[in-house]
Amino acid sequence: MVEYNAGKASELKDGQMKEVTVGNNSKVLLAKTGGQIYATSHKCTHYGAPLAKGAFSSEGRIICPWHGACFNVKTGDIEDSPGLDNLQSLKVTVKDDDIYVEVDEAALKGGKRPPKCKVHPSPFNEDDVVVIIGGGAGGNTAAEKLRENGYDGRIILVSRESYLPIDRPKLSKSFGFGIEKITLRKKEFYDELLISLKLGTSATGVDPTSKTVTLDNGEKLKYSSLIIATGAHPRSIPIPGIDLKNVYYLRTYDDYKNIENAVVGDEKKNLVIIGSSFIGMEVSSISVKKANVSVIGMEKVPFGRVLGEKVGAVFQKLHENEGVKFYMQAAVKEIEPSETDPKIGGAVVLQNGTKIKADVIVIGAGVVPSTEFLKNSTGFTLERDGSINVTENFKVEGLENVYAIGDIARFPYFGTNETLRIEHWSFAENTGRAAADAITTKKITPFKRIPYFWSNQLSKGLRYCGYASSFDDVIVQGSLEEVKFAAFYARGDKIVAVASISIDPLVSHCSELLRLGKFPTATEIRNGLNPLTVSLTA
Repeated sequence: MVEYNAGKASELKDGQMKEVTVGNNSKVLLAKTGGQIYATSHKCTHYGAPLAKGAFSSEGRIICPWHGACFNVKTGDIEDSPGLDNLQSLKVTVKDDDIYVEVDEAALKGGKRPPKCKVHPSPFNEDDVVVIIGGGAGGNTAAEKLRENGYDGRIILVSRESYLPIDRPKLSKSFGFGIEKITLRKKEFYDELLISLKLGTSATGVDPTSKTVTLDNGEKLKYSSLIIATGAHPRSIPIPGIDLKNVYYLRTYDDYKNIENAVVGDEKKNLVIIGSSFIGMEVSSISVKKANVSVIGMEKVPFGRVLGEKVGAVFQKLHENEGVKFYMQAAVKEIEPSETDPKIGGAVVLQNGTKIKADVIVIGAGVVPSTEFLKNSTGFTLERDGSINVTENFKVEGLENVYAIGDIARFPYFGTNETLRIEHWSFAENTGRAAADAITTKKITPFKRIPYFWSNQLSKGLRYCGYASSFDDVIVQGSLEEVKFAAFYARGDKIVAVASISIDPLVSHCSELLRLGKFPTATEIRNGLNPLTVSLTA
């Protein structure tokens, strides 16, 4: 450890964050709240965003400007995803107005502080076993958080995928990477945290009475607590030709490689995307330079239901400027087999008779909760969409020590007092933490997190916070034409969600205003109030 001078205390105002350079070109984030100065590593542990350009609340929450990850300024601990690791927390001393920071330069340059086992049980408490079904964002984070909280029983993580948990959102962001680039953790990490992995394995049923999970290999796992984190799978569409060989979905790494191999080549292929969903439009974004892309959507514009027609039209124009052809307010009749090879599709036929030539077809029609294995399991009640109703800490109603998280969970959302199901990556991670906390603390802690998601569309990054299952109005500040704007989704005089492009850290700031219940009214927003002027530290 070396102590470095990091500047003058009098130059750092309460509620301010500042990035400074110390020692051998090492960077530190200074932040002041309640008259106290704190120091942490300076980059978000998710994708490396500069935290000094984010938001900072009087509760001591540092909020990433890109994707909304939140860290505790006092400890560096992560409080909201999408990051997995904590920040490095540094000791600060103030002497005669000079700020001194104790730095381990090697650790600081790494920036991240992964969770560690608080205990190393040997032997395990054999009567205490948490089984986690699902190796996605929620299941992986739940396992890590259990150990970080000091859980000393066995943890068994069951994943139907044959590889270690991955950063799934990256599958639709670019072509050309191997699985090692998106693996969240190395095998040694799980070994260190004493997390037992059962990869390439699916659950076929749960018996809450005997507290057992049955696997597809016939094995039965006993549990004291169960976390169901099976996520969702792509929705199919019931049309002729849907099973032809060149029809693809995108959910797994294998799906990604299949699409990449089909699209990328010396000659431009004709790629038809059925569905103007976020996945469909992101596949368009990464394929447009390599293929002739057509998008078929049922709405008037892409994302119209989620973002409104004015904002959706912006994204359609972005894609059209790159040569993408849209067939909107359209329904697909069939995928017609190729004349040269009947095993593959040669054209997508719309209900109005239009034929769109296709070499590659990708279905982006949304997702469905992966809960079909529970249909014959006693005690589980599935909603019409396949989701599971849970309490405010993600406990399955009516079952002992059973939790459902992520895409499959229908939970009470404090922001609008609705029961919702949310399909966001960071939401799944946050619900995994919530379930782990409930198991280890035995307390009921209301889940008060603001949903946050993002999407890359060509050269533009969309940020979105809150949730608007419906809205009366979309209030726009900035310029839709210049693709630099904020959109505020109003229900009555209440703003329930915010989206932006090229105005960071607006959405991160707004997510905290929503969480704190301090968001301005729709009337104030219409009158031109910029939410960035509303303090998080007052």
